[in-house]
Amino acid sequence: MKFDIIVNPAGAGGKTSAFWSQWEPGFSSVEYEVHYSSKEHGIKEITQELTRQDRDVNLVIVGGDGSMNEAVNGIVDFSHVRLGLLPCGSANDLANDIGMQKDMELQIRTILQGETRRSIDVGEVILHNQCSRIDPKTKEEDPTVIQEEKRMRFNVSAGIGWDAEICRCVDISPMKQSLNRLHLGKLIYIAEAIRTVFAMNTFRCDIQADDKTFSLDRCVFCALMNHRFEGGGFMFGPHARNDDGILDLCAVNDVTPLKFFAMFPMAYKGRQFETRYASEERCREYHFRTDRPVWVHTDGEISCKSSDVTIHLLKEKLNLLF
Repeated sequence: MKFDIIVNPAGAGGKTSAFWSQWEPGFSSVEYEVHYSSKEHGIKEITQELTRQDRDVNLVIVGGDGSMNEAVNGIVDFSHVRLGLLPCGSANDLANDIGMQKDMELQIRTILQGETRRSIDVGEVILHNQCSRIDPKTKEEDPTVIQEEKRMRFNVSAGIGWDAEICRCVDISPMKQSLNRLHLGKLIYIAEAIRTVFAMNTFRCDIQADDKTFSLDRCVFCALMNHRFEGGGFMFGPHARNDDGILDLCAVNDVTPLKFFAMFPMAYKGRQFETRYASEERCREYHFRTDRPVWVHTDGEISCKSSDVTIHLLKEKLNLLF
């Protein structure tokens, strides 16, 4: 049995390679090949190359939620892929939600058994229009609006509005690399959340959730949760299960910055729905129309703004080795 291991040397503030050097001896008993990603040849492209062949593939990702997002977007045939993870990201929301082993030696031994331990849902975002598109290499914005559909998959969560705007601010923050190197990556999310909440612009959002329709007049954000946590431990989906065929919506509407600060810490325990500002739905598919383009994220990754978005679950499941 062969394992293909994908390592992002730039991950974890540049420490991913060091983590892999520490864990690599655990693979000495099996056949494996290491693939290092780069800006020119990323995890998505490597995954596409490995999974477009008509054969079973055992992939192991050394990285965090962003690396797993790239991998799931690169998978060509889910039925032939089993995926393992050695987490070393700043948030690791997927690993924490699943309850992954903290002992990496035990985690490696579990992966090397080569058995499907669980099959989880995979989400998809469909952008029906795009603007302020971001160049993935330069991080610069192109404000041109195009009526062109774009599809992106996600593992943990997707969102529109303020939580996506935080992801954009974190991505370009000069503090990101420094805090990641100190294993304090979660702090940058909290710092950007505090900074942006006073400048957040609400928007009108018309929502169709399966057969139900409703509107939010002063929407702050809508988070679609496949797992319970996003953003390094915020429990926006306290009732979410990653294998039930349902996406949990956490919508925040009509809240002032001061009231938001009172509610925000409650999300660590999933108690935001005790306030009148947060509401939830549990459906398979959602369609959002907003009165202006807003940022959209998938697993914390940002590509552009949109005002017409569909978010749903794929029929395919992701088979995991852990």
